[in-house]
Amino acid sequence: MASGVQVDDECKVAFQDVKLGHKFRYIVYSLTEDMKKIHVVKRADLDAEYKDFLADMKGAEDLEECRYAIYDAEYQTKDGQPRNKIVFFMWNPENAKVKQRMVYSSSKDALKKALGEGIGKEVQANESSDLSWDHVMEIITRTDRN
Repeated sequence: MASGVQVDDECKVAFQDVKLGHKFRYIVYSLTEDMKKIHVVKRADLDAEYKDFLADMKGAEDLEECRYAIYDAEYQTKDGQPRNKIVFFMWNPENAKVKQRMVYSSSKDALKKALGEGIGKEVQANESSDLSWDHVMEIITRTDRN
């Protein structure tokens, strides 16, 4: 862990609930105020939509804070096949404090390593357009075979 930040065990449990149990649509993670530990701040029910996820990211931006998130994306391939892919988001808005942006960036790999296998794609978002569904779908489908 380059930044020395610890990952709360609940982060792994919540991720497994999405990956194996499909119990939540998305999970939002944050650093504690002292920036020493990553913890779960929200588990969104399965009926949550992408607009709800965007509202949570906007809320963090309004607080001038960064976030990590896991989103269980459902989509269709070009030939109409239904697919699911777990997407890891690093929301690092431009208005967040420089120290926080640096700690989030240097702690991302520690969180991903703690979560283990199962992340299908990653989205690095610094502004709202990086979070648009079209942009996310472009990343998700970039290597789909269909």
